[in-house]
Amino acid sequence: MRLLQLSPQFPFPLSDGGKISIANITRALVQQGCVVDMICLCKNMPSRELIDDFMQYTGAHCTCIQHDTSNSIKAIVQSLIDLNNPLYIRKHYSKEFESTLVEFLQENHYDGILCDHSAMAQYGVKASSVSGAPVIVRMHNIEHIIWERFADRFGSFDPRKFYVLSEARKLKRKEIEYSIKVSYSAMITHRDVQVLHDLEDNIRAIHVPVGIDTELFHPNENDIPRIPNRLIHATTYDWVHNVDAIDWFIREVMPTIQRKLGAELYLLGKHMPVRYQTMTDQGIHGLGFVEDINSMLNTASIYIAPLFVGAGIRIKILEAMSAGLPVIASKISAEGIEANREEGLIICNDANDFIAEISHLLMHPEEARVLGENARSFILNHHTWEHSAKLLKTLFLNK
Repeated sequence: MRLLQLSPQFPFPLSDGGKISIANITRALVQQGCVVDMICLCKNMPSRELIDDFMQYTGAHCTCIQHDTSNSIKAIVQSLIDLNNPLYIRKHYSKEFESTLVEFLQENHYDGILCDHSAMAQYGVKASSVSGAPVIVRMHNIEHIIWERFADRFGSFDPRKFYVLSEARKLKRKEIEYSIKVSYSAMITHRDVQVLHDLEDNIRAIHVPVGIDTELFHPNENDIPRIPNRLIHATTYDWVHNVDAIDWFIREVMPTIQRKLGAELYLLGKHMPVRYQTMTDQGIHGLGFVEDINSMLNTASIYIAPLFVGAGIRIKILEAMSAGLPVIASKISAEGIEANREEGLIICNDANDFIAEISHLLMHPEEARVLGENARSFILNHHTWEHSAKLLKTLFLNK
């Protein structure tokens, strides 16, 4: 089976959840015997060496098209006067990408087109009209829901609220339109499947969960004790909502648990705000990018995940669970992960809940250890890339 995969970004190195998900489904499909060609958008062209590293990691061929998908002032203004195409769709459109796609389709036979994210569905619809190949859009999130939740963060008379809600409505219409036209919408949560079905009866939505590299993320085999009062969080800080969530946690939760229990929070990830590296007196240790995330996860006793805007599923939570950590998360952050407290996922609604749950586990380290073991078992049973790739391959065969 030969597949053409369309990505909104060059998914390497594996520095955030989106890249991890795209690259690893590619790798798993190749391991299932598929030949995969990828065309991706990228703001800055990666080096030949980095492209070669991606191809070695996944076994796929990759062609990069340079295109800036930033929310520029020009793009925002254009979206204001475009009543049909939302900013999110407009900013991912590239004439060069489309012409490259047509060339690939004319020169090769593909058994299927895999589009990552709603943004690439516009190209999937084009590919289907050119080649007749079945198209699956792997929707990591239902994007219009993120915009709706973002709007809720603004006051009733804030002009930004009206703009964001307008974009959400346009994006909702586009996501419905594309989902009707493609062969399948592969959703990473059961909830997202239901949301699409509720929007339109004839949308073919199916659950294809994300996987985790359980060999890369695992409990420490040398049985080195975890540091009892250490919390940890890993993310990419390019997305404003991730930074807002950490700022909230530092402001509303850390003072109490540091004063009472000596808790320390270790922050990992690229493009970290400098201020996090100067807050050790508050128990904050901003390490930024680290080569071996698994080793760092294994030094902590609890993974925290406060997030209040988002949709889909948080890969970093699944990685932490795979590494044997219990996770204490906000409702939105935990969304899409069908684990309960006994399986290592504890959901909190406000600062008081976070303080109470973290305090309880810090005072009961043996319970935290058991919950971490249960979290690892949950991942092994429900989130492997091999399982996800097999489901996608079956969908293409049953087009």
